[in-house]
Order: sequence, then C-alpha cells, then structure tokens
Amino acid sequence: MQLNINEWMAWMVIAALPACPGGKGETSETDGPATASETEGATAGETDGPATASETEGATAGETDGPATASETEGATAGETDGPATAGETEGATAAETEGPATAGETEGGEFPAECEQPDPAANAAFELVFKDWGEDNFNPFDFDVQCVVDAVTVADAAVTTAMTCEVDGASEPASLRFAVAPEGAVAWDAGLAVRLKIEQDFDFAAKRIVQLRVAADDALLAVATSGGMDNNSGYPEAFLPLVYGYSLVCEDAGGTGGEGTPAQIDLSDPGKAELHLISHHRGSLPIDAEHAYAVDAGAVVAGDSNHYPLSQEVLLRRVRVGE
Repeated sequence: MQLNINEWMAWMVIAALPACPGGKGETSETDGPATASETEGATAGETDGPATASETEGATAGETDGPATASETEGATAGETDGPATAGETEGATAAETEGPATAGETEGGEFPAECEQPDPAANAAFELVFKDWGEDNFNPFDFDVQCVVDAVTVADAAVTTAMTCEVDGASEPASLRFAVAPEGAVAWDAGLAVRLKIEQDFDFAAKRIVQLRVAADDALLAVATSGGMDNNSGYPEAFLPLVYGYSLVCEDAGGTGGEGTPAQIDLSDPGKAELHLISHHRGSLPIDAEHAYAVDAGAVVAGDSNHYPLSQEVLLRRVRVGE
C-alpha cells in the first residue's frame, strides 16, 4: 500500500507519541499514594488513621470517652457529680434541711419564765392606810405630802402597823400604815422618828394609789405601797427613788392567769450595787448593806388590763433590819 505524503505524516505523529498507561479520568482508581487533596478529604471524613486536631476537639466536645474537659467537669459539678457538694449546695442544705438545735429566732417567743405560771403564795403586797377620808370606796383625788412623827410600831397577826401624828394645814391628823411582816426582818424605824408621808390617788382615766414613807431629815426611803396604774406609768418610778424602778413584759406568751391578764415583771435596782426582778405574785429582797435590805412583794402585776394605762401593779417595799 502506498501512502500519499499527507497520510504518511499523520502516521509518523501518532507513532511518535509516548505510551500512557492511563488517562486523567483514571486518577480516582489508582492504588498509589493519595494526593494532598485526597488526604485532606479523607482526614475530614473517611480516614481510619489517627484523628486530626480538629477531630480531637470535636470528639472532646461531644464523643470522646476519655477524661472530661474542664468545661464538662464544671457542668457535672453544677448538676451531675456524685462527689461532695459544692459550697452553693452545702449552703442550701444548711439553710433548709439541717435538723440541728433551733435558732435564737425559733426559741424566742416560744419560751417564758416558769414564774409566769407559778405564783409564790408567800407574796403579799396588800396594805391599809388610815388617813382622813382615804378608803377603798373613796375615789376622790388625793395629793398629800405631810410631816409626821411615828407614835408606835406594833406587830400583830403577822402584820406591822406604823401609827403617826401628822401636821395637815396647821392641824394634827392621825394616820397609820399597815402591811405584812417581811420574813427578812423587822421594819427599820421606831417610835419617835420624824417621817414624811406622801399620798397620791387618781382615778381620772387611771387607778393610781401610791403611798410613800420617808425619813424627814434626809428623805431616805422607808416604805412604798402601790396599787393600780396610770397613763405613761406616771408617778410609779418617782415613788421608788433613789432606786430605779420599771417593768418588763417577759410573760407575753404565757397568757392570762386568774382572769387578771398577762403577768409582767417589775425591775428594781440600786445603781451600781444590786438589782431585783420580780414577776407578778413573787417576792424577794434588795440588799442595802450588811444589816439592812428592802423587802419587796409583788402582788398582781399585770399588763394590758386597761386601755388607759400600760400596767396595773401591786407592789410593797419596806426597809428592814435583816435577821431581826
């Protein structure tokens, strides 16, 4: 076969081409090492070798079985760990779940002194005054402050009576003050002593009766007898001077006793020396010196029995010679 010049040249070009064992379309089927781009793709989704940093991070966030990361540990501490409770959990349990002793707030209001419900039968604050037209059925106001001389001090039927002669508006008037003998001792005054007798009575929106007996020379306190009450407790603290006198509502949760209302406590002190606290229907003594004391009886000391005064108080104080 003879070829023309053009056919011969075309055959020569074809014969000169090198043999290529595969074309571009066969690249995906080779078994040789993968190219960079293939390695990246496999790393992202298909390779079985060690995970890349990005894969490790992703697994750490959601899939790894190894130790939890800091963020996972924090989350578990807040809600899932079985270990010791955190400070916040401990505080919550302390505030709401502990069964230890009651706090001060729980104790307050739930307790009161036993004396609120256990009166002392020996307490006796009753007194009798004889002076002009003073009397239990006389509700006229009284306000006397007179000088007297003790005529006699007598004891009979467990009561001591001090008989006096007083000067009232230029005239002599008899007077006497009677109350129970104190177990601490005899009263610390005798016949012939010059004394001051002060009497107050007010039933104008009140029920105040106060009797004071003092030494005329120096106003030293010998005896005080009170009953009833007054708006703002007026007159009662002044009657016990130089002692400090007041009251405390320590039995508010005890309820009423004997239909009298809520018992209260009188507070009496000799500043810097001694103090005495007596709940309604109790008695005691306030030391003066080695030989003398104030014997004090609280009768009915009641809070809230009247809208006109805060406290109704029956109190008897007398200066006594201890042991006589």
